[in-house]
Amino acid sequence: MIKRLFCFFLIFFFLISNSFAKENFILNWNKLIPLNAYDFVPETGITFEMWDDKNFVKKLNEAGLKFNKKIIGKSIKLYGFMVPLEMDYHEDLIVNEFILVPSAGMCIHVPPPPPNQMVLIKLDKPQKARYMYQPISVEGILKNTPPIKDSFDSIYEINTNNIINIDNDEFIRHFEESQK
Repeated sequence: MIKRLFCFFLIFFFLISNSFAKENFILNWNKLIPLNAYDFVPETGITFEMWDDKNFVKKLNEAGLKFNKKIIGKSIKLYGFMVPLEMDYHEDLIVNEFILVPSAGMCIHVPPPPPNQMVLIKLDKPQKARYMYQPISVEGILKNTPPIKDSFDSIYEINTNNIINIDNDEFIRHFEESQK
């Protein structure tokens, strides 16, 4: 009887712990940056003169390549916008890979964000590309990679097919909650 009870609790424990392991951690974009990566930036912000300082720009570039080790290998959910790398321009505008960025239009109309503020999304199956201003959420296991030249030097990657269109109100609500 004690063996059965022990086995029951053991199985119950593994089932419960396994269900928590599969939960997605909703990630704020700032969590992709390790703590203290940008400590050298003054609290007052960056001035125009600082952009002329080669050492300062070098530090910025180095900070952009730092990744948060604590979230690597975790199942995450991240909200953002799609920047297709290549598209099949036939009927449906199909995409196999894209960069997920925190703000609409990044990499297209403005310089790309730092590598630790982009995630290369590799799709298991091709999907229809999303409009540049359509917020989406992506779920999957976050990996760290060396800077990927064909993807604006992104240092994060997720393989998935779990892409969900979300409405602007939901995106704004999530953004505001993440700033608290």
